[in-house]
Amino acid sequence: DTIKTRLQTKSTQYDLLVDPASQVEMKPTSLYRGIGITLLFSVPALTVYLVCYEWSKLYLDAIGLPKDVLLNHAISGSLAELAAGIFFTPMEVIKSQLQINHQSTWQLVQMMRLEGLASFYRGYWMSIAVFLPHTVTYFVVYEYLKHQWSDQTILVYLFCSAIASALGIIVSTPLDIVKTRWQVSRQEQAYRGGPFHIAYRMWCYEGGIRAFTNGMLVRIAWGIPLTTLNMTVFEALLKLHQTN
Repeated sequence: DTIKTRLQTKSTQYDLLVDPASQVEMKPTSLYRGIGITLLFSVPALTVYLVCYEWSKLYLDAIGLPKDVLLNHAISGSLAELAAGIFFTPMEVIKSQLQINHQSTWQLVQMMRLEGLASFYRGYWMSIAVFLPHTVTYFVVYEYLKHQWSDQTILVYLFCSAIASALGIIVSTPLDIVKTRWQVSRQEQAYRGGPFHIAYRMWCYEGGIRAFTNGMLVRIAWGIPLTTLNMTVFEALLKLHQTN
């Protein structure tokens, strides 16, 4: 995740994946910046995300939109993203600041004092714009693939989630790069013009469409195991609950 973030905020391409890790710090521990914040926010964020998705599916089914219909999955995923963004956005802002600007926790406290609590929600709607297509793509593809098997085992969940995650990441990567640059823009003057200005600069000065694919493979390598593990555990627990 740290390598992905550093790649996305660099204006030049690296030929080797080790470059982003070594350009800033040689210590392996530098790759784990922000892990405390991630652990603090990810549990409530993921809980809200998955519970809201499942409840939304059941509610829409109760009012006439069957839970096996793709539109149900798309709407439920969107509602889950809107709710979970309350936790995901500050996590992304703080984590990205730690990964890129190498600030201490005290410096982040000073940032809140100077810019207010709203500074940790910089890019909330941009995050929604990024992860909404990702979430919709993921759940529509995941649910479609999952229902191709009558016997839904752990391996089925793993396979379906991996395919859906990869497609969701491909769809959302261009906007995710813009979002990440905006969220770390406190000290990066070139990124202060807002998302449209950032996208314009990337297109004009960083190689056009190629600039919007920085870190895509790394993001896929990071996202597939994370999403697949989360979803498989959730499905297994849900299945166990329904059985009991």
